[in-house]
Amino acid sequence: MRLARHCTVLLLALTLGACGHGNTPDDQADAGASQAATEAPPPPQAPAAPTAPEPAANPARPLQASDLDAYAKGMQKEIEMRQAASDKAAKAKAANDQTAEITALAELTSVEVTEAGAQAAGVDRARYNFIKDTVDHVLGTSDMNAMMAKMGDAAQAQKMQSDPYAGLEPDLAAALKSRQDELARLRAQNMAVLMNAQKL
Repeated sequence: MRLARHCTVLLLALTLGACGHGNTPDDQADAGASQAATEAPPPPQAPAAPTAPEPAANPARPLQASDLDAYAKGMQKEIEMRQAASDKAAKAKAANDQTAEITALAELTSVEVTEAGAQAAGVDRARYNFIKDTVDHVLGTSDMNAMMAKMGDAAQAQKMQSDPYAGLEPDLAAALKSRQDELARLRAQNMAVLMNAQKL
């Protein structure tokens, strides 16, 4: 019985060996050539022809007097949203809800505030940011001039001051001057909401 079992195992081994190694030399050569062709790297391709550079994006159109209304509407919306977020943060702090407080504080500087301001202003966000940056620069320069005028020698301070309306069209400069107090109050109020939130 044991001899018959050994013979059976030996027969299976020989059969499996024949199945795995029964290829002829020609078959093995063909298989090797096929594998080599499969593994061969692809032929080098010709470099792509250079393409013309993309045209530069058109710069934002200059600030116009009509943009001052957009600035005012956008600032009012930003103040509204930031004040609401600040109130939520204060309530969360009073309730000792740190997670809600942090979430509300994050809303103060979220992109949603800028997006809402742009929608209220009736312009896209890129244009709104341009309007804000330009008007804020004028208002900020005017504030800096006023601060320097109160410090030290008036003549020296005047030398250090810069013209906030430099480079602006005359009609735009006149419109800004006529609405400077109004726009400056909105800017200061918006900044105050942010500063007060930091004191919570």
